[in-house]
Amino acid sequence: MTTWSPTADQARQYEEDGYFIVRNVIPRETAAELRGVIKNTVLMPEPDVMADADPMDPMGDSAKAREARFRKLSNYCFRAPLIWLNVHGGPAIARIASYFLGDDLVLKFNSCFLKPARTGSATPWHQDNGLWRDGDTAAFNFWMALDPATRANGCLQMMPGSHKGEIIPHVLYPDSIHGELPRHLTAGIQERVHHVEIGPGDIVCWHSSMWHYSPPNPSEQGRIAIAGVYSSPSLIASNPKWSARRCLWVKKKGELCAQFPPEPYPLEEADLHRPSPWREVEDRLEEEAAD
Repeated sequence: MTTWSPTADQARQYEEDGYFIVRNVIPRETAAELRGVIKNTVLMPEPDVMADADPMDPMGDSAKAREARFRKLSNYCFRAPLIWLNVHGGPAIARIASYFLGDDLVLKFNSCFLKPARTGSATPWHQDNGLWRDGDTAAFNFWMALDPATRANGCLQMMPGSHKGEIIPHVLYPDSIHGELPRHLTAGIQERVHHVEIGPGDIVCWHSSMWHYSPPNPSEQGRIAIAGVYSSPSLIASNPKWSARRCLWVKKKGELCAQFPPEPYPLEEADLHRPSPWREVEDRLEEEAAD
């Protein structure tokens, strides 16, 4: 497998801003094929997926209603060989991840994100390691666009330089879809954010302490993306986490693990800990009142 190293601009942006973009990681034709795989799944009457909360309830029987059911498909690469072989277990992104993590790569998390036209919901401001709650700051994060991701349809937003700060305990608000950064910290930062507009087959990579967000999609153009987090055996040993128990081998000693289904990375549940709970909003308000 050939090696990869960042350009001078990519290295500078990662150091200063906390993220960088790599264009044309997979061909646009491949991105279109993978988008079709995902859409074919979500349009099924009873798709075999692990999905986050559905934005539409009750769900209609039309194709448009089915397409808008899900915001996130977790661990989807277990079910889709084309996704695994071209993205999470494919050579292109593995080369980039190996620059940061070395010759042994393990897939820690994998997801597909869907933001349908008009109904695509927001993902709140958060740090990835604030959601993992395992102290890991060295994992490699990527997000690949399969449709154009633009300001109009809710592209990712990054707060430049935020990766240089601490991991902030996240709060679970009554209307949260998951833990998020305390809202008093993210109020008023909108004018300073970077909008990450990328095309099909491009990826954005960021530090796991980066503050990031994506707004709702009010446009007529939906978007689908694939995301993943790579780790290494040494990082997993130092940051055992209950929700990482479905890790997969990607590379062993520099050799790509290209088989399907993916080979599980051996983890004993007895060695894993459950992450600490998110703070409830009432706890935060009480602390602010005391201050």
